[in-house]
Amino acid sequence: QVGYASRHGGTQGIAECIADALTDCGADAVVVDAATHPEASGFDGYVIGSGVYMGGWLREGLEYLERNSATLADKPVWLFSSGPLRNTVVPQRSADPMENSLGPLDGPGSGGRKKVEVLAEAVHARDHRVFDGAYDPDAAPTNLIERVVRAVPTIKKVLPAGDFRPWPQIDTWARRIATDLAAATMA
Repeated sequence: QVGYASRHGGTQGIAECIADALTDCGADAVVVDAATHPEASGFDGYVIGSGVYMGGWLREGLEYLERNSATLADKPVWLFSSGPLRNTVVPQRSADPMENSLGPLDGPGSGGRKKVEVLAEAVHARDHRVFDGAYDPDAAPTNLIERVVRAVPTIKKVLPAGDFRPWPQIDTWARRIATDLAAATMA
């Protein structure tokens, strides 16, 4: 099962790409929205991702992991984060994509990362990847924060419009997952 939490469809697109690669490799992959598909059951492994906003996973992604932590802890699990957009963390905090996406392990700005790290540990995640996201300035804002951010005149300079998702990297990662999953289910 490939689950996702997405506001504007960018993370959903990554989940669909992962599912396509898994299917190409012979796995039965189903894509589910964490907001509308609350239970994880009946699969040999799980790939779960969320869009990252303001240094944290979306509530629906976190709640999906929390709600299903017992089930997921007994299965192979991989996590992915979608965001930030390429070149929007200025200056880059570090060479670590996880830190640039979710913040440092400790100290100021670490809250979003700590939440994900605790859940990743609880479900025994095998890997957690960060992929650049996509931004369409014409997409309707989904909450008050987005409305406020888009009203700032300089936001267009900070948030470049475009699709920055690294499709070849996503496909390669998903194919490695398929190999690992096949080995895990054969053991």
